[in-house]
Amino acid sequence: MRIAIITAMEEEMAPFRSQSQIKVKTQVGKVIIEEVIYRGEPLILVESGIGKVNAAIATTLLIERYKPDLIINSGSAGAFAAGLSVGDVIVATQYVYGDVDATCFGYEPGQVPQMPAKYELNAAWLDMARQTATAADLPYFLDFGLVLTLDSFMSESERVEGIKSTFPSVKVSDMEGLGIVQAAAQYGIPVLAVKAVSDIAGHGSVTANSFDDNLDVAAEHAAHYTKLLVQQIQSIYVKSEAVVE
Repeated sequence: MRIAIITAMEEEMAPFRSQSQIKVKTQVGKVIIEEVIYRGEPLILVESGIGKVNAAIATTLLIERYKPDLIINSGSAGAFAAGLSVGDVIVATQYVYGDVDATCFGYEPGQVPQMPAKYELNAAWLDMARQTATAADLPYFLDFGLVLTLDSFMSESERVEGIKSTFPSVKVSDMEGLGIVQAAAQYGIPVLAVKAVSDIAGHGSVTANSFDDNLDVAAEHAAHYTKLLVQQIQSIYVKSEAVVE
């Protein structure tokens, strides 16, 4: 089982690097790819750079060079759903572009022309994620649901309310996730996305300050749950390999 973890920023990757032995490091433009040993098992770490284009490029490079069996996108997000607080974690069940509008041509809000209206993440891997959450004593709130990907930082309250009215079930938004999911879908590779809240969307300059102040907390919480997933998957894989042998 070859697992790859993608983050957008160095701060989001730091919790993984700190516990990994880096064997090989390559860089193409903004994309940093590292082959590492984590808890005695191989893992691929990818720092993509910010934004969905960088994320899609990084995912394509990763898949073409390494052909992973599973990609996990770990990182920060802005909260839309009521009741979410900084540090809470959302696992994406669906992804939609929050800033795409081709409705005048009959497409659904968020649907890129000639592409799916929404991207459903792999049900079997989501079941694994739910089982992992149930079995763990998590020091933060965790939920599952719709995540939006947008090119903009969601600080303006009027725009945030408009997005909420269009996508009432949205939990959080990021700037990379669907770039990863869409690119991986072209190759038939499943993705899990683990997003921790760094800020509450729509609070103006407070939102930006919250992001700066809480990025490390969000990165740590997203990484914590991602590590639990990796450990669970590696445990099952090692056991299955032992049975085969």
